[in-house]
Amino acid sequence: MKKDDNVGMLSTFIGGTLWGINGVMGSFLFLYKNITTNWLIPYRLVLAGLLLLGYLYYKKSSKIFDILKNPKDLLQILLFGFIGMLGTQYTYFSAIQYSNAAIATVLTYFGPTLVLIFMCLKERRKPLKYEIIAILLSSFGVFLLATHGDVTSLQISFKALVWGMLSALSVVFYTVQPEKLLEKYGPPIVVAWGMIIGGIFITFVTKPWNIDVIFDFTAFFVFLLIVFFGTIVAFILYLTGVNIIGPTKASIIACIEPVAATICAILFLGVSFGLLDLIGFVCIISTIFIVAYFDKKVKKK
Repeated sequence: MKKDDNVGMLSTFIGGTLWGINGVMGSFLFLYKNITTNWLIPYRLVLAGLLLLGYLYYKKSSKIFDILKNPKDLLQILLFGFIGMLGTQYTYFSAIQYSNAAIATVLTYFGPTLVLIFMCLKERRKPLKYEIIAILLSSFGVFLLATHGDVTSLQISFKALVWGMLSALSVVFYTVQPEKLLEKYGPPIVVAWGMIIGGIFITFVTKPWNIDVIFDFTAFFVFLLIVFFGTIVAFILYLTGVNIIGPTKASIIACIEPVAATICAILFLGVSFGLLDLIGFVCIISTIFIVAYFDKKVKKK
């Protein structure tokens, strides 16, 4: 293994871990500081977007504005900001608000299965055997998390399940829609503008300055950790890993995110999970490894 590969794997691992911790920090604010999704997401997206865009301006100068000059690209980045970026962030943290970081993160990881289904429909083909296994496993995992095997009752709140599924659906749009923009401008610029556009839009919708929260030093410190480490640093580290080791390996290593979220939720927030919850976690996360492994074998053939 090359030295660069080690750097790429470590970067991806740390980035995924930070994303997992990020969800737990959001959960802490919801539980103890009266902060809601309607307050957190506007400020987080706008501040993180501005900081990331400022960094990119330092690196690329006025080139960061090229994406706004082409009418077609402008429309696409607006859609990505409103539906892709804002959609993934708002639904994910809403799922956390109504459950916990671990449950919300694992439900969001149902997203790759939905992407797989979407691609099969788009390409007008039947799913391969390993894809069918991944879809069934992932669906069974969500079923276990939601019901513990009892179809007559929900083990998590209905709102948590709905927001979690919406989070997974938004991952489909986030993954598929900006493909051409990412090729043309690169992920950092697309994500930075997506954050700013989505953040400004939701700011005027929710008016977070009218929401009463406990914004003391602790809340301010945790909020800065979410913006800097949980958003900017995590994103840059993950992209660095993708550039070195490729998206397939990176996506597998990034599965540390729900693991980190679960461990931190247990250690710092006192969240407990049963055996059926853990089986559900394994079923959903295992689909990433199954698809990555067999997809690589199919491509070799």
